[in-house]
This record gives sequence, C-alpha cells and structure tokens, in this order.
Amino acid sequence: MHIGCAIIFEGPALRDGVGHVRLDEIRKWVERRLDLVPKLRRRVERATLPGAPAVWSDDPHFEIDFHVQEVSLASPGSEQQLWELCGDLFGHLLDRTRPLWHLSIVDGLSDDRIAVIGRIHHALADGVAGVEIASVVLDLEPQPPDNPITGEPLQTWLPEPMPGVALRAIQDLGRLHEMGWQLAGRRWQAMRHPMSALRAALQVGRAFTTLAGTGLIRPATSLNRSIGRARNVQVAHRPLGEMRAAAHCLGVTVNDIVLAAVGGGVAVLLEERGEELPVDIQVLVPVGHELGSRNELGNDFSAWLVRVPVGTAEPLARLRTVSESTRRACAQHEELAAESLLNFLAPMPQPIVARLGKLANHQLLCNLIVTNVPGPPVSLYMLNARLLEIYPFVPLAGNLTIGLAAMSYDGEFSMGFLADPETCPDAAVFVRGVQKDLAVLAAMAPN
Repeated sequence: MHIGCAIIFEGPALRDGVGHVRLDEIRKWVERRLDLVPKLRRRVERATLPGAPAVWSDDPHFEIDFHVQEVSLASPGSEQQLWELCGDLFGHLLDRTRPLWHLSIVDGLSDDRIAVIGRIHHALADGVAGVEIASVVLDLEPQPPDNPITGEPLQTWLPEPMPGVALRAIQDLGRLHEMGWQLAGRRWQAMRHPMSALRAALQVGRAFTTLAGTGLIRPATSLNRSIGRARNVQVAHRPLGEMRAAAHCLGVTVNDIVLAAVGGGVAVLLEERGEELPVDIQVLVPVGHELGSRNELGNDFSAWLVRVPVGTAEPLARLRTVSESTRRACAQHEELAAESLLNFLAPMPQPIVARLGKLANHQLLCNLIVTNVPGPPVSLYMLNARLLEIYPFVPLAGNLTIGLAAMSYDGEFSMGFLADPETCPDAAVFVRGVQKDLAVLAAMAPN
C-alpha cells in the first residue's frame, strides 16, 4: 500500500570528481529538510490497550542511511531495466519498524542520468501530500538557500520521548471511545446550529443519492482478481500543452480526457482477452484535499466513483459521457459520501477495521483506480541537478490488478501504470490503448 514515483535527473551534478554518486551529500540534503515534514521521522507504534489504534511517534533510532540507499543498473542501463527495478522495489514491503518511506538512488542509467525511486506508505501520505514532500526536498533554482522556507540553517533534530505506559493507556482509552465522543460532539453542534447541520445532512444525502444512482456495483470483468506482491511497471507521457488545448477545445478537463482514454484502454485489453465488453466500467477517482500547512502530512482524501464507457469505439462519445459523470459528481459533492464512510470507520476498534479491510480482496465497487495529481509547472532541482522526468504510481490492493497515476510537471503530462504480472501479464495492451485514445482526443484541438 505504498504510493511512489520514479524521478529522473541530469547526472553530472549528482556525481563527484571521479564519477561516483554523491550519496553522502544526497543523504545530508534530504535529512536537513526533514524538519519541514516531521512525520517522515515517525514510525508506527502499536497501542498499549487491545483494540486501540496505533499511533505515530518519533523514531529514536532514525537513520537516514537506511532510508536513502544506492543501487546500480547493469550495463547498458536502459529505461526498461529501470522500470523492472522499479517494479521489483514496489513488490517489497516497507519496514514496519521504521518510518514508512524509502528512496533508492539509481546509478548506471544511460545518457549519464540518475534516477530516484521513492516509496511512501499510503497511511503516511496521499498523492497531494506526496507532491508536497517533493516540493520540500527539491528546489526551484539550481543554487538554493539552506532552508527553502526561511533561509535559516535547520536545527539539530531530537526525538520526542514516548509517554509512559500509564499515559499511553489513558490515551488509548480515549481513542477507543473516540466514536462516542465524535457522535456526542456532532449532536451538540447540531443543537447549537440546527440549520447548518440540516444543510450539511442534506448535502451528504444528495451525495449518497447521486452515488447510488450510478449503480454501486462494478461490472464483473477480468480486471478484478486476487493479486500477489509482484509488480510490473510501465510509463507513458504526452505534452501537457497538447492535453490542455484539447480539454479547452472540447469543453472538458484533462482528467476527463484521461478517464475516457482509460475506457479505450480497457476495451482493447478485454477484446484482446476475448471477453465480451460491458457497457461501462466503474473507476475510483481519488479526490484530495488541500494541506493546511507545509509541515503537515496525511492521507486526507475522498473519492468519486465514475462510470466510464467501454462498449463504444468512439473516443469522443466516451469523453462526453465521462464529462457529464464527473460534472454531476462535482456538483453533488459525491466525495462527501466516501468521506462520511471513512470518517465513520476511522475511530472503530482495530479488530473491526482489520476485518473490514480484508473485504478489499472481494470489493465490488470499482474495476480500477485512476488518479491525476497536478505537479509543479516549473523545473525543480536537487543539489543543482535538474529534474527531467517524473512518473507517479498508485498502490494496488485486494482484487485490483492494474492502476494508473498521472502527474503534470514542467510542460509534460506523465503516466505511471502499475500492474500485477500474474493476473495482468498483458498490461502493455492496456497502455497502448490508453495512449492511442489520448492521441486521438489530443488531435481534436486546433494547432
């Protein structure tokens, strides 16, 4: 359940005089920025009382050397080798006894480039927070100040000590009763502000009505099977200006175009497998929230369930249907339905949450996940090395055999495809189908 990305840099600035990667300097570069995102030094601590949720606490044994490590590609250092390595890394669990993130500095890539493969657990950050982390570690100019926010040197970090067993038990008890406290608080707020409570309830009700109106159960296809740990990675990209011009010309969003192209990719994939095409598929589209401040991290997101046609060979017709669906979801605040369910589940005792989590292996809501995160519109740098390309990846879980994450960066629109090689060995067919539809839709914009 880790999100991540593969970032490719210009190599010379990241090497020393004899051509070796400046690993120690990269580690120091990352470590001195961690005060800006304190949660990156925190690990998961199990609760003292049975059933209480785990908590984040400073790792007293934090070592940057464990979180930033070097790996080299064998000659010739092709991009295909990079994506195979990326898939291998995404197939490994993060160490649960340490802060849940890792950077692999990849040397040996052709054309004197260096890659960074980053993984961070979804419990620690969502896609929006992931971009925020990148904006902390990276800079807008080749020669940055010591501290990208204040310009002042960062202070030496000291871990906050864990509370004693007695205090932790009291805190656990409070979390175990959190649901009751939340319900009591909401009732109190409803009594104090009845009209506001009524409007909020009606809005959530409309969101559930809209969601139910589209049909909650996904179509049955081979896209949904129980998956293993192995992962296959593929990437694609298009000029961002081309995507935006097409969206403007057609009166839709870039996200609508991506979803319509996903429908085309699924249609090609299922036809190749000899399956009868359903009328449509159901796609889970995460909807992130703005972070309150730069030093906050979290997984504060909700989602839409969007019906994407696959039964028509006409990309423009698919796009029109998708656009209507996303506009309706936005107008009716459909994300409030998923948000309400997540808020209801969050304070439940952990054994119940664990049992509900296992239902993901048999979920009937979506065929795949597609997320699109806006990235920096300008060039970024690390230790004077320019970031050339960035490819994001969304985690797979349960019975989701393939997923797509997209991100814009410095005039490019990049896509990362993550698939389970056992249940989706033909992911390349899906990728080609998506690229074909994107090209068709982009060509509809005037030059």
